[in-house]
Amino acid sequence: MDRLGVFILTAWILLMALPAGLHAAEEERSEPEDPATWHVNADTIQYDRASDEYLATGNVSVSREGRTLTADMVRLNQTSKEAWAEGNVRLLSGNDVLTGRKMRLDMERETGSIEEGTLFFSENHLYLKGREIQKTGPETYHILDATATTCDGDHPDWQITAKDLEVTIEGYGFAKHTAFWARKMPLLYSPYLFFPVKLKRQTGLLAPEFGLSDRKGEAYLQPFFWAINDSMDATFFADYMSKRGTRLGGEFRYAAGERAKGTFMADGFEDRKIDDGQEENSDEWGYTDDLYPRPNSDRYWFRAKVDQNLPLGMTAKLDLDVVSDQDYLKEFKSDFGGFEKTRDYFLDHFNRDIDDYNETVRTNQLNVNRTWTGYSLNMDARWYDDVIKRRLDDDDDTLQTLPQISLDGTKKKIYDLPVYFDLLSHYTYFYRQEGLSGHRADVYPRVYYPMRLLDAVNVEPSAGLRQTAWQVDRALDTRSDDDQDFYRAIYDLKLDTSTDIYRVYELTSDGWNGIRHGIKPQVVYEYIPEKDQERYPEFDSLDRIEARNRITYGLTQTLVARRLKAGPADPLAAENDYIHFLRFKLEQSFDIDRQREGLRRPFSDILAELDLTPGNYVSLDADALWRPYDSRFYGFNAGLNLWDGRGDRIGVTYRFTREEAADPELGTEAVVGVKSIDLTGTLVVTPSWQLRGKYEYNFEKERMIEAGGGITYMSQCWGVSVDYSVEEEEDGTNNGSVSFMVHLLGLGTFGDR
Repeated sequence: MDRLGVFILTAWILLMALPAGLHAAEEERSEPEDPATWHVNADTIQYDRASDEYLATGNVSVSREGRTLTADMVRLNQTSKEAWAEGNVRLLSGNDVLTGRKMRLDMERETGSIEEGTLFFSENHLYLKGREIQKTGPETYHILDATATTCDGDHPDWQITAKDLEVTIEGYGFAKHTAFWARKMPLLYSPYLFFPVKLKRQTGLLAPEFGLSDRKGEAYLQPFFWAINDSMDATFFADYMSKRGTRLGGEFRYAAGERAKGTFMADGFEDRKIDDGQEENSDEWGYTDDLYPRPNSDRYWFRAKVDQNLPLGMTAKLDLDVVSDQDYLKEFKSDFGGFEKTRDYFLDHFNRDIDDYNETVRTNQLNVNRTWTGYSLNMDARWYDDVIKRRLDDDDDTLQTLPQISLDGTKKKIYDLPVYFDLLSHYTYFYRQEGLSGHRADVYPRVYYPMRLLDAVNVEPSAGLRQTAWQVDRALDTRSDDDQDFYRAIYDLKLDTSTDIYRVYELTSDGWNGIRHGIKPQVVYEYIPEKDQERYPEFDSLDRIEARNRITYGLTQTLVARRLKAGPADPLAAENDYIHFLRFKLEQSFDIDRQREGLRRPFSDILAELDLTPGNYVSLDADALWRPYDSRFYGFNAGLNLWDGRGDRIGVTYRFTREEAADPELGTEAVVGVKSIDLTGTLVVTPSWQLRGKYEYNFEKERMIEAGGGITYMSQCWGVSVDYSVEEEEDGTNNGSVSFMVHLLGLGTFGDR
């Protein structure tokens, strides 16, 4: 209904401009055609000079720039600025259609009427009908006996009726005696209905949500949208939960450009229930998969992401994530404004993720960067918020980087010499509320001398020199107050050798004309001398560089298929598509120093990686770690996805890791860390019926993690979905939920969760 005014106004403009360019379509033209010219076809076209009136009759068709009006008769008076169309009136603009028995327009006053009119909007498949559609002013309309539906046919499955409807474009609509009908049965009635009708974003109430659960009781959520201006808007909501309280929240968004946008979200409430560690309270109001209670009643979550252009060609990115307790994101994982919807929004609009819902250390970061040809500057301030330590008021030794400034240079040639170099450098100030804090500067240049031997083997020796300096703010108890400045210099050497072997197999099958099989053996030698570093401060892994005297060897195989692009028939003009459908890599390292010193197990685990996409409907990603000393896998992950063109899909993900190694000489056994399988599937039974299912099981803990299923029925203009899911806690209790939703296509979704 918000596009009603646009459609009638289009018809009025079309007819108002008709006389200036009126002519028969078959008339010959001696000049280039004006795009603004109207094209008229009719059995007869007459002009009455006395009345200054044009009359087109018989199969009349008037068109211009994608808009077409057809009728049995079109009459236009240039003096009175009035136009009439009668008999099978049809106005087509793009894919939208206006039909009626009669149309009258006063082009001077911008008024008129359409008898027995029907408007069809293709974007949301919406039909709007009225016994009479009256244009009462430039932006106002009056519709008598109005109906609205997205169903095709003369007997729709559902429709909304109104006895009398007043509409103001970019204003509001007011309807009297409205009713919602299912077929011929009235279900809801309202004597009055008041609603916004705007072409742009509109301020107003959004569809509410209803729910019922053991944890929250009866629930009602009402959102409100505020269209502030063209570049800013906000959404507020109140989420009433009979057992817990009322959660209030808001979201503010602005977009001043592709690199000048931001979103701020916040919600919270005073919880009537707490998890004080008592068994009953932990089972009902807490979560048993962690060892910490949740004694607080003040609960909240604030998160934000911002992208902003800065002067001097710099850009900034801000990520904020502050939550009241470790259970809040579990409690509101899939709710309105919850974790899942927040994560999806941030990924879609900022291409940046947030920490997982069960992560208790949340990342907050401000990054300012600039790039030049060959160089990049990054300035970071990161604050890692340990939710549990903050909430329980424990000593917080979480390491913060406030700030870290890095200047890096990509690999580039040194003048005209056959030598290349790159650069890694940074300055960091490390801060802790409890523990060691201080400054660190690190500069790491590297030079390369690439060669190609016998026109077959790539050889690249390189050398790097890492220089690191520290200044400690608060020394450790074992150091004197004067022992606060430190310096370290360590060089390293590397030799990278590889070659490429390939063969192309020509094919004559339909579509495919060749496959390239490539083999890349690679051997890399790395050397870092041993250096005593115990006296240096230790903030992260960079402060302890282990000695290395290691050879890493690997073999990578690839298959690339070639096929002709759909295009010109001329073989000389044809182009090829290349599909990288297989990559298989094996890699292992040998520690020379361990072998020389007689230490055990100089060989590393064998790493295997596989990426396979054999067709348009299959993909497989897998990796594995295999230990040669006990012939066991210490890691294996695989994901298989199958799908087809109609929407059927099945996915299987298997994860397996061992946290500790087996050592027969020491009598220790390997400990499994993760061993689980995750199944998801969608089956399109018919175009109207769809089945869904999911199942995740932890083999190590011998318990189901989550299971569920759903069914959807969709007709041409409405649908219904029913879903069930259950999660199993570590104590064996199950949390189940059922959702039921009715979809009225073109108008929205209503449901109960």
